[in-house]
Amino acid sequence: MVSATAHKRFLSTIVAILAALIHAEIEACTEDCAPDASETPLGLGRYPTWEDAPASTEEFDHDNDKSVCRLPIISVEEWEAERYWEREDPVIVQNVTDGWPALEHWTKEEFLRRYPDVMVGMGRSKDLGQTGPDDAGDRLTKTTIKDFVVNHMHDLNTEKYVFDRKLNMPDGLLDDCQPYPMPTRMFSDYGEALIGMGAPERTMWKDHLALTIGRDLQGLTFHRHNAAMNTVVFGSKRWILYDAERIASSKTRLKRMTRDVDNPIQLTTSEWIRKLYHMDERMDEIRNYGHDCVQRAGEMIYVPRGWAHMVINIGDTVAIVSERGLDAMEP
Repeated sequence: MVSATAHKRFLSTIVAILAALIHAEIEACTEDCAPDASETPLGLGRYPTWEDAPASTEEFDHDNDKSVCRLPIISVEEWEAERYWEREDPVIVQNVTDGWPALEHWTKEEFLRRYPDVMVGMGRSKDLGQTGPDDAGDRLTKTTIKDFVVNHMHDLNTEKYVFDRKLNMPDGLLDDCQPYPMPTRMFSDYGEALIGMGAPERTMWKDHLALTIGRDLQGLTFHRHNAAMNTVVFGSKRWILYDAERIASSKTRLKRMTRDVDNPIQLTTSEWIRKLYHMDERMDEIRNYGHDCVQRAGEMIYVPRGWAHMVINIGDTVAIVSERGLDAMEP
């Protein structure tokens, strides 16, 4: 017969083995261990809220020091009274989303409940930066908001990002973004009269708002287009902007800024900040002829026509874009 002492040793060994296995499983767990869509409430994807998702705040956030950001940060009243959208300089406008129904309707659970079947275009943010978001064309795959958020948003193997400026948001989503900031509100109120006056469409800020949704570290690489406004509803974005006049005076300067001349491949926004920003003249150029700013939820950033810019999400980010006209920049 087995003695009591031997029996206790046997049980102790089994317990130790089980404890070691559990510890090893915990140590090996990465983001892939997060619950899948079927395990979260109502099928919300890996994380129940936008705020619960990973955010690279420590690495990429900063406090918008005046020597770094160098942008005016103004109120909605100042934006409208001074008609900043007619200027050629970027600006950040605070509290733009105050009073918007989107603050309640676009929380993750409510967003997926209200708008699961709304169509969006998704693609790799790196590809969107290479072609320009207006010329992405076949590189964008049409899907629904629900399918993107649940099945693609946090799939590290596909790196999909919703950014399709030519796909206008439907009325329900548009209603959630009221009151529109000027000058988009002007077109919403007087659009027919403006068109009847024969104003060139390229100069109009139409009530065409596009939706962008992406996870941490996603964002478009350096690109240019017509004047645009980007408003963050949830999350944060870091922007690197480079003066249009500085680019126009030297055709090679933008290439030197955005690419490694010894290995001229298109880097992601996070790779550019990590590997190139501190090399050669880049940081000095941005400090003197550009801006490096963090945009918070509720804020709108205005980017004038022709300014080169790149963006990186800090955490899950939901935003809307309004662009004057919808034509891509001429080469």
